[in-house]
This record gives sequence, C-alpha cells and structure tokens, in this order.
Amino acid sequence: MIQTLHIDRENPEAALLEQAHAVLADGGLVIVPTETVYGIACDPAVPGAMDRLIAAKGRDGDKPIARLAANGEQVQATAKNWNAGLDALATKYWPGPLTIVLETSDAWTGYRVPDHAVALELAKLCGRTLALTSANLSGNPDTKTAQEAIASVEADLTLDSGPSAEQAIPSTVVKVDGENIECLREGIIPFTEVEQVFKHQRHKEL
Repeated sequence: MIQTLHIDRENPEAALLEQAHAVLADGGLVIVPTETVYGIACDPAVPGAMDRLIAAKGRDGDKPIARLAANGEQVQATAKNWNAGLDALATKYWPGPLTIVLETSDAWTGYRVPDHAVALELAKLCGRTLALTSANLSGNPDTKTAQEAIASVEADLTLDSGPSAEQAIPSTVVKVDGENIECLREGIIPFTEVEQVFKHQRHKEL
C-alpha cells in the first residue's frame, strides 16, 4: 500500500521532505502537490526511474516529460539560448503555472517552477530538476487531490497537502525558440498574455 504523508502546504516539514527525497534517490515515484493539479515525480538521474514514471503514467515513451525546477536560475543553467524575453517570463510567472519548453544540450525540455512550497522545497532539497508529470493515466482527467492521484497512478509515496486548486486547470505550456514563442497548451494563463510579456521584452532589446 502506498505511504501517504500529510504535509503542511505553506511550511512543509523538513523530515517529511527528507522521506520523499530518499524515495526519489532510490529510484521511486512520489506524488507531489502543485498549485494547479497533483503531479507524480521521479529523479531522472537515477537509472530506471524514468522508465518507472513512464509506465505509471501509461504513456508513449517518446513523449517528453517536463522538469520540476526550484527556481529560474536552475532552468537557465540548462538552456542553450536564454534571452531577455525568457527573463521576463521567469520573473513574472515563476513560481507559477507556466511551463516553458527550451532547447537544452540533450533535447527540447519543458520546465515548471510551481507556486507551491511543497514542490519547491522538494526540488531545492534534491539539488537538481526532477521529472514531473500530472498524476493521472494518459487520457484521463487531471487529479486535484491526493486521493484522486492515488486512485489514478501507482507510486511509492504521496505528499498530501490538501486540494491543490478549486479548479484543476493545468499550466499553460509554451515553446521558446530564440525570438519565437509558440503555444503548445492553453492552460490557466492565457497565451496572449504570455506572448505579450515575452515580445514586449524582446522589443525593448532591439
């Protein structure tokens, strides 16, 4: 049976975060709350962990999985091309429900810095970005409570901080390639707003 830890949403207990860190370091899967929906995470640096995450999600292994980052600096360090437009997006929307897909030395990768203390503190504790996807089987509705997540996906540990949101609206996903920005998924933040922030800053540079 999956272990569930009830954790404080605003001030997550260090001992509980350490337990989650230990599970991730051992290649396990942890259900994590965010400000939009519940997610399921692994440490992609641990051999076999990504395979377990893909299997739990029931998705095509060729479909990329986003990364949970503690802050914008962690993301900037991995990006091939970082510019003032990206700076503007990170400053305005992170922490928050915006996923930015960037080119890295490995591949195009989506990054998320959630506005949720539990997710952020866990990423900080791990010291590197974690693989994070919504805690539901592919094609099924997103989950906004730990109980819904547990019923939907298999994991080793759940961090339960209560309902993540009144409405389970996922993050907006954009892809940034140099001066171009593209909407991959319209979520809680309107793409027109995100595009305006990005392009306004780009135009200020010129």
